Amino acid sequence: MATLNQCSFIGRLGKDPEMNYTSSGKAVTKFNLAVDQGKNEKALWLTIVCWEELAERMNELLYKGALTFVQGKLALRSYKDKNQVERQAIDIVATTVQLLDKRKNGAEDPLKEHDPS
Repeated sequence: MATLNQCSFIGRLGKDPEMNYTSSGKAVTKFNLAVDQGKNEKALWLTIVCWEELAERMNELLYKGALTFVQGKLALRSYKDKNQVERQAIDIVATTVQLLDKRKNGAEDPLKEHDPS
């Protein structure tokens, strides 16, 4: 039986992305994406996680309020809250991220290929 774990969203960043490194040195960038659900509905807030090269590029490119397309897969994460109670959360592990707004500080898109001619 085939399975599929893929999702796509367009929304705005709630704040600037945050990049850290794992103990093994892998870059990880996280940001929250607000996805509009219609006039009478509250926005759906998603936690987006980018790894390695994508993490480094998105940390430089994205900014608070930027309209952004994200494609990825759902991932279940366990953690302990401030009272040490075990909790679970669903993150979106990004495979593709595309800024749909102007570039931060007028910078050129690092994903854009350059024509050497």
